Amino acid sequence: MPIDAIRRAEQSDVDSLIAVLRAAFAQQVPRLGLDEESAPWHPAFRRRPRMLEEMERFTFFLLIADGQPAGCIAIETNVDEARGGDGYIGRVGVHPDYRGRGYARLMMTFAEAALRDRGCRHVHLVVHAELTELIDLYRRLGYKVVGHRRFESGGLSFRLTDMRKALLQ
Repeated sequence: MPIDAIRRAEQSDVDSLIAVLRAAFAQQVPRLGLDEESAPWHPAFRRRPRMLEEMERFTFFLLIADGQPAGCIAIETNVDEARGGDGYIGRVGVHPDYRGRGYARLMMTFAEAALRDRGCRHVHLVVHAELTELIDLYRRLGYKVVGHRRFESGGLSFRLTDMRKALLQ
């Protein structure tokens, strides 16, 4: 599981972030019945303008392995209570060439520590309910399901699972 670094992504990393997100989330496209027209918000269809907008809202980190961008994760602080309060983790993606090495778990631990260092007491994340393997992963990492809701976009309707974990006791 050796990595070179997990480091904060800069504006100059935008193309690397896009490449990791597109590759990491591509397998969800057929499973969720997505296409770029109906779901331009999905990370598998990430384009530069939206990525730059997200980089203004979230703090992104890149995992570098073998000198290459292998994964990414984003955090957000000061999240309103309606979205779970305190901190948020999203855009967790590992490039398919680097899966099975524990990188998702490593990035989650890193992101939780970054949120804890920023004073967050809890962290919230959202998963498509159909992606049960991700829900299981987050449960193994200590997250609890706190609710479900519908998300509608471009004629598509999804059930989302909200999860939460205490960072400070």
